[in-house]
Amino acid sequence: MFKKLYINALFVKLLFMKSEQKNMFLWLTVFNEVIKQGSFTAAAEKLNLTKSGVSQHVSHLEQHFDVQLLTRSTRSLSLTTAGKSLFQRSEELKTLLDITIDEVNQGKQQPAGRLSITAPQALVKPLVLPAIQQLLKRFPEIDPHLIVDDSHQDIVKEGIDIAIRVGELKDSDLKAKKIGEQREILIASTHYLAALSETIDIENLGRHPFIATSWQTMEYLDRSFEGENKSMQNELLKPKFKVNNANTALELALLGSGIALLPDTYVKQYTQSGQLQHVLSHLHTKSDNIYYVHAYKRNIPLKAKWFLEFVSRQL
Repeated sequence: MFKKLYINALFVKLLFMKSEQKNMFLWLTVFNEVIKQGSFTAAAEKLNLTKSGVSQHVSHLEQHFDVQLLTRSTRSLSLTTAGKSLFQRSEELKTLLDITIDEVNQGKQQPAGRLSITAPQALVKPLVLPAIQQLLKRFPEIDPHLIVDDSHQDIVKEGIDIAIRVGELKDSDLKAKKIGEQREILIASTHYLAALSETIDIENLGRHPFIATSWQTMEYLDRSFEGENKSMQNELLKPKFKVNNANTALELALLGSGIALLPDTYVKQYTQSGQLQHVLSHLHTKSDNIYYVHAYKRNIPLKAKWFLEFVSRQL
C-alpha cells in the first residue's frame, strides 16, 4: 500500500514539474539507483528499464552539469568527487520526499511523544543536540530522551528508537546507514602554541605533554595510525595526563595543558572559533564510519525519520 502511495506521489509530482525539472528528477532518480545497486544492470532491473536506457539517463545528467560523475570499468563503478556530492544531495531529496509522503498519508497529525536516542559522548554536542534542537523547533510535542553512552547498548531490550554509533558494527538484524566519518586529530590551544619558543614538529612532539583518554593505550595507537602516521607510536605520544572521558581531555587542552588526540567532529567548533588548532595536520588516525541504527523493519515513526534527517544534515 505504501509503495503504491509513494509511486502515485512521484507521478503527481512529475505532473506539476516543468519539462526540464522532470528530466532532472528522472536522471537523479536513475543515478541514485545505479549507485545503490552498484551497477547499470542491477539498476535497470530494479527500475524496469533497459541497461542502455539507464546509461543514457546518467550520461544526460553528466552532460547537464558538464562534469564526470562516475568512473566506469568492466567490473565496477566508482564515484568522482562531484558524483559523491550529487549522490548525497539526491539521497537527501529522496528522504525529504519520503517524509513528505508520510506526512500527507498521516493527514495533519503532528509527530509527538517520546523519542529515545543514544549516542557516544563525542558526538552529542556537535551532532545530536543540534539535531534535537531543530526537531523540537519544528515539532514541540516530541519528548526526546537522550542516553549518552559510549558502549553499544541493546536498543531493542532498552526500548531505544535511534542509536548513533561509530566504528565497525556487529552483525545483527538492526537497520543501519552510514551518515559520515570521523577521525582523531592532534589539537592544542592557541595560547599554548603561541607561548612556545619553537614550532611543534615530529622531532620534538614527544617533549610536549600528551593528554590521553583511558582508551588511548599504546596498543590503541598502534592499531589506529597507519602509513607514515605509524611514527606516532610509543616514543612520540607519552601520556602526561590520563583521563577517563573525552570532555575532560578537551577541557585540559582548552586550558593549555598540552596536546590531545580527539575526534575532528568533536573539536570542530573550537578549531573553527580559533580556540584550538590542529597540530601536525598530516598526522591523524584512520577514519571511522558514523552510523545511525534502529530496529524498525518498516514504517519508521515520522518523529524518528525527522530526527534522522536533521542528524544527517549536521554531517
